[in-house]
Amino acid sequence: MVSSGVVITGSYNYGLVALSVLLGMSASYAAFDLGGRINAGRGWVRSGWLVGGATALGVGIWSTHFTGMLAFNLPVPVGYDWPTVFLSLLAAILASAVVLFVATRKKMGRMEALAGSVIMGAGIAGMHFIGMAAMRLPATCHYSLPLVGLAVVIAILASLAALLFSFDFREETKGTTWAKVASAAVMGVAISALHYTGMASASFKASAMPPDLSHTINISSIGITGIVIGTLIVQGAAVLTSSVDRRLAAQTFLQRLSDQHKQQSRALIDAIPQQIWSGPADGSLDFCNERWRSYMGLGLEELQGEGWQSMLHPDDREQVLRAWHESVTNGTPYEQQERHRRADGQYRWFLARGMPLRDADGRIVRWYGTNTDIEDLKRAEDARRQIEEQHRIVVETATEAVVSIDQDSQVLFVNPATTRIFGYESAELIGQSLTMVMPEFLRKLHAAGLQRYLTTGQRHINWQGTELFGLRKNGEEFPVDVSFGEVRKEGRSIFTGFIRDITERKRFEEELRRLSGQLLRLQDEERRRIARDLHDSTGQDLVALATTLSQLHASIPSSGRKLRKITSQCQALADRCVREVRTLSYVLHPPMLDEAGLEDALRHYAAGFGERTGIEVELEISPRFGRMTPEAELALFRVVQESLTNIQRHSGSLQAKIRMNRAPRKITLEVSDKGSGIPRNLRRRDRELRFSLGVGIPSMHERVRLIAGSLDIESSNSGTTVRVTVPADD
Repeated sequence: MVSSGVVITGSYNYGLVALSVLLGMSASYAAFDLGGRINAGRGWVRSGWLVGGATALGVGIWSTHFTGMLAFNLPVPVGYDWPTVFLSLLAAILASAVVLFVATRKKMGRMEALAGSVIMGAGIAGMHFIGMAAMRLPATCHYSLPLVGLAVVIAILASLAALLFSFDFREETKGTTWAKVASAAVMGVAISALHYTGMASASFKASAMPPDLSHTINISSIGITGIVIGTLIVQGAAVLTSSVDRRLAAQTFLQRLSDQHKQQSRALIDAIPQQIWSGPADGSLDFCNERWRSYMGLGLEELQGEGWQSMLHPDDREQVLRAWHESVTNGTPYEQQERHRRADGQYRWFLARGMPLRDADGRIVRWYGTNTDIEDLKRAEDARRQIEEQHRIVVETATEAVVSIDQDSQVLFVNPATTRIFGYESAELIGQSLTMVMPEFLRKLHAAGLQRYLTTGQRHINWQGTELFGLRKNGEEFPVDVSFGEVRKEGRSIFTGFIRDITERKRFEEELRRLSGQLLRLQDEERRRIARDLHDSTGQDLVALATTLSQLHASIPSSGRKLRKITSQCQALADRCVREVRTLSYVLHPPMLDEAGLEDALRHYAAGFGERTGIEVELEISPRFGRMTPEAELALFRVVQESLTNIQRHSGSLQAKIRMNRAPRKITLEVSDKGSGIPRNLRRRDRELRFSLGVGIPSMHERVRLIAGSLDIESSNSGTTVRVTVPADD
């Protein structure tokens, strides 16, 4: 007997302790395995697996707990109140149902996992302490609250781990068995840790009051064995049922998949855009898909055997049958381009292919093949060949050099005209650098420009219609017009272009410029002659006429008023003709230009222009401007003359400004107005003008070019400026 109030110390049967841990692992594995079946089930099947899984897991957890309790030996008789024990079993089953329900849903968020682990942890902790409350012994039980709290925390953490593991294993995939075993081992240890922490929180003191033994049972070693065996049977049955159901489901799925595959295969064979056929090893035909049958307008019976041969074009029949016979005889793949007759009698090109199927011994058991319509491809190929032939003829007969180079400037192709122009044979050029047909001064510029383009992708040199110089094999330099374009091929740039020998064109242009200059000089000489004749002959005659009329007017008596009036009118008309002849003579060729120079001639002309037109002309000339060559002075005077005439006729401006500046080595002339400018539709996008407004502007360009100068015209809505720059002959 133990004295009342004395603390009773117990001991553990470590064999039963180990057995309880194994039961926890077994229960965990069963739960993970059943989770996959719950997840795969639908409707009442899912509910049935959920109930079965919760029962198996709950019984396993309860057995772990109860076996652990039986492993604890006290020096007093211990009985168990079986209703309370049953209540603890229900708590374990309900907690297991919660974790399996949460873990087998489609989604499990953080809140669902946390709530489920708290509920399950509370249920397992409740199971443990309800089970301990079922103990009937002559002693009182006291608990350590910190250890009780630790046991509850362990229960919640173990429940969270169980949720996560179960969620991971709910999809039945290959290779998860060992992961399930490892996870079950972790869970078994966690459940056992909960139990033995809860046991450690309890202490027992002997009591003189006898226990209530009305509903108690005593558990013997045979009872322990029965609990263990029963638990293992329940779990084994659950796992076995799950495995059988999984296998049956897989077989059902495979059968359904096979049936579906057969239907889909037939639909696919009839739907794909090819004619499909097959036949036995002798080369005959016993199957063709709907696409082939509808193309020929025949049934399968008409095509079987050798009936398919009726579709062959008469010109292809012998070749096709010979090639097919060779493939069947030798067992080699068949491939031919052949024409097949359509139901409407039209023939189209097909690519026919056949492949033998062999058995394990290498014998041909069947032939399979396809016919692919290539009519459109053949037509496109024929059109492509025709275009390529046309291009070849154009390139071969072109009078310009056609050259292809790579991004290293290495020559890839030249046409016959290239050899005629440069004097090299094609073999001498291909593989060499294009710079070999360039003068020395262009080679570095070409290499630098090509490198900049390849690096930046921006052309710093205009390769379209660029006038450069070529170098013949004999060392002769000659002018060329170059145009190149780029294509990308396999990540590299290929440049192909035309090089035109423009020696004759340059000669013609030079002759045209010479003739143009000569024409302008003749024109100026003719103007000078006409101006001199008008001034010296016609002008003088008109002066004499005016003088005579004045004398005649004076000799008429005062009584002849009508006659005096007529002579007065004639005299006024003669005076006006004198003034106009003198003005015309000055406009044609101002004598002051030869005598005093450009500066005085412009001042005199601007003043007269303002009087005649009403346009205010401002003249600004740099000090000590000095004289120029007669050709330069005449050219600049004509530019001013033409510009002021255009202002009067077209701009609508009442103001004009002439500015002349002489700097070292450069003379600048500007004529500007404040008119409406040249119409927008006559300007180019790059703001250069279309010099097709009349003969005036081309004439100005030609005059300025003849004195080695340049002419620019800027025009906007606020006015137009004509700017001439010529070298100063200092």
